[in-house]
Amino acid sequence: MTMLKIEVCVGSACYLLGSQDLIEMIEGLPEDVKANIDLRGSSCLKACGKGPNVKINGELISGVTPDKLMEIIKYNIQRK
Repeated sequence: MTMLKIEVCVGSACYLLGSQDLIEMIEGLPEDVKANIDLRGSSCLKACGKGPNVKINGELISGVTPDKLMEIIKYNIQRK
């Protein structure tokens, strides 16, 4: 099974815009869901004015909220 690779920007701008909330949401997911996620931090995803930024399987997504990230995770895990 392919892991869902999620990189959350933890640079200053994204941190101030809520990237920590995204990490906490992922860490709070059930273990069976987290088992399919490769979570990593990134120092900067080069889109500071649009954060918080996340790369999911290499695709940059900006302005991510915990709810939006949850929808993306559910969509990608259901596609497997």
